Amino acid sequence: MQNRELHSEKDLILSITEGDIEAFDQLFIEMYPALCLLSNRIVSDEAAAKDIVSEVFLQLWKARTSLNEVRSINAYLYVATRNRSLNHLKKLKRNEKKIQLAYEKQQEEKSYEDILQKVFNAEAVRVLHEAILTLPPECTKVVQLNIEGFSTNEIAQKLGITPSAVSHQKARAIRLLRGKIVPGMALISLFLAD
Repeated sequence: MQNRELHSEKDLILSITEGDIEAFDQLFIEMYPALCLLSNRIVSDEAAAKDIVSEVFLQLWKARTSLNEVRSINAYLYVATRNRSLNHLKKLKRNEKKIQLAYEKQQEEKSYEDILQKVFNAEAVRVLHEAILTLPPECTKVVQLNIEGFSTNEIAQKLGITPSAVSHQKARAIRLLRGKIVPGMALISLFLAD
């Protein structure tokens, strides 16, 4: 299965290199939320994070003809987002002394492992989101409402089913997701807890 994923990623890179806007849009839709999460965790500014990620995709499109040397488009995007986010902080540092002090303190506290952990967390959320979309429709609705913060009773009311049916769909979703996601990802239970 991993070879198929790598092959499809190579196909995606090739399509984007050739100027395929649909392939680029697919990549954007798939990666934008996770990249915004990563950038926001670095710059602590949601609007700036969205701008940064948009700039990353704009630069990717402009440099698409040289993408054939990229082995992993996801890794490329994560590194580019991290670098642009750190550059954003550097720019703020030059503009305001107060922000400069906060930046320096933040940089002292951040280690390479912290940034890698943030990348992992963003990727885990993206993988979980993709897995949720492959669930049967009833399970998907229940899981999405649960992630949005609705209780079992509220979900039952919204969907016109019993609370026990909601609990059954949650249990089913956990069982199905465990088969689709790397073992040990505690995110499933965390997201589906009452």
